[in-house]
Amino acid sequence: MKKQIIFLVALVVIVAGAVFYYFNFVNKLGFLPAGGNSPVTSQDSDKPYVGDDFTFIPPAGWIRVEMPRTLVAYQNAKEIQPKGSAAEKVHFKSYFAVSFDNANGQKLNEVADLVKQQIKNAAPGFSFVSETEGIIGGQPAEIVEGDLLSQDVNFKVMVATVLSRDKYFTISANTTAEKWPEYRDVFYNVLESFEFK
Repeated sequence: MKKQIIFLVALVVIVAGAVFYYFNFVNKLGFLPAGGNSPVTSQDSDKPYVGDDFTFIPPAGWIRVEMPRTLVAYQNAKEIQPKGSAAEKVHFKSYFAVSFDNANGQKLNEVADLVKQQIKNAAPGFSFVSETEGIIGGQPAEIVEGDLLSQDVNFKVMVATVLSRDKYFTISANTTAEKWPEYRDVFYNVLESFEFK
């Protein structure tokens, strides 16, 4: 139960809290601070990410940033929002992040249902648009897409839940609805590049 609470807190940060975090800190500093650390240089973002449990290829030119309660996160620091848009006013940058928790013997459908319920709890205005099952990095996965209106910005959110051995991973991506056609393939290419160890 304690681990589920920890996961719920992480999910709140990823799906809803991350938006707030970007609005309040990226706005001032240009990156996500964590204990005074700066983002990884953009040169590193053009190389595959190699973690303890998985590897993936981040989008070219995106930078790695520190985001609380995530294993790894990347943002498009060079992104420019349309002039005068609500997204420009809050200095929003599209991003994706990966977090994990122990599966505790649960099956994919159980953890995916938990993730979806917590998305709704964290962001009641979140509207699910699609849900699909598939394979990410050779592991069973469920991917949901949805819409969220926050601070006058229409966001498009994608969250993939992947079960790998005794852990499940959530890979979340967020951009504006206006930029979704541009970023959808970028986000799905990241998912296709995942390889679990």
